[in-house]
Amino acid sequence: MKYLTRHRPVTILLCLTLGLLLTACGGQSEPSPAEGSSSLAGALVGGKRSMVSESAQTTDPEKGAAALALLRESMAGEDQLAGAVAYLGHREQGEALPLTSWLEKIFPDLTEELPFLLEIPAERTLGPGYGDLYCIIPRDERTSLAVNHVTWQSQGNGVWPVADEVLYREEYAQPVLVFVNYETWPDEPDTEIGLVTNSGLEVKWYPMTDPSGSPIVPTGVDYAPMLMDIGVFSENIGPDDPEDQEPTGDDWWLPPTDVGLSNTVWVCDGWLMELRQGGGGPNYAGAAELYLTVEDEAEMALAYSGVWRMEDDCLRLEISDGVGTTLNSSFPILISPSGEEMYFQRSRSGEGAPFLPDDMDSIGLTLSYG
Repeated sequence: MKYLTRHRPVTILLCLTLGLLLTACGGQSEPSPAEGSSSLAGALVGGKRSMVSESAQTTDPEKGAAALALLRESMAGEDQLAGAVAYLGHREQGEALPLTSWLEKIFPDLTEELPFLLEIPAERTLGPGYGDLYCIIPRDERTSLAVNHVTWQSQGNGVWPVADEVLYREEYAQPVLVFVNYETWPDEPDTEIGLVTNSGLEVKWYPMTDPSGSPIVPTGVDYAPMLMDIGVFSENIGPDDPEDQEPTGDDWWLPPTDVGLSNTVWVCDGWLMELRQGGGGPNYAGAAELYLTVEDEAEMALAYSGVWRMEDDCLRLEISDGVGTTLNSSFPILISPSGEEMYFQRSRSGEGAPFLPDDMDSIGLTLSYG
């Protein structure tokens, strides 16, 4: 099996450089804020209560600008990157702490490395003020950014996002904070992110995270990421770490390709799914078979057969039990960095699979070599 990987050296180098820069700045006395300067990462949009913290107002704007410049410089040599993203956790509705204080409490390392996170003003803090929080950083000052609120609507061939409100649109964009919530299913975020670089590269993204809490970023040519995930490195990379150190844990779950899934076997809870290469016709990657463990039988019984293919981030299964029961649906899936685990989700139209219990929205499968 061929596995997807990300190209991470540029991001690791960024964090090493940021760490050294901020360490060097740490011994200097901090200048007092300029009189009459604008407030930092302030109130919720729409005139809601202030979210500015005292600590945020004492941040050094020069450090924030330097960190942002270094981040953008690190993306300059990567033509496939339209920007960067950091997942900043889930903020509950009614949280009493001001947003900047909350960020410093939850992500002390990251906010020290990237102090501009605390300097994003109210007009660029988007959404209801609670939910999953993301920071979107355009590639450079010539990259445009649009953030839309969407609803998920049935359109005959599935459920798809439809924009109903513009939250932010700027041709020469700056970093924004975006609160994202979800509709019926966890893969139905209520927000659409659109980036267009000066070279014409376009990226459309619906913010979601994988089981480990890392953003599921869009991919482009050769499945290289089109958004740099910067948040994952705050706890794993520092100025004293070796250059080739990778983040610990399953930080890089990604959708697979047809080639990556071909001739693989996956098992879970008495079921076995075999995805073969070929044998499925010109519009499919290959043949698919589902086997079920039968009590007191030495071998598993064939329960469903048909065809499969990948459609963007979804595994399309068109299978039948041969006696009238059919399944024709697409299921969002992710593969772990090792290639040995699959995160299988209920379809966006609500359909399940034979091995997905009715009371569950997702399930894990394991690669079988036997």
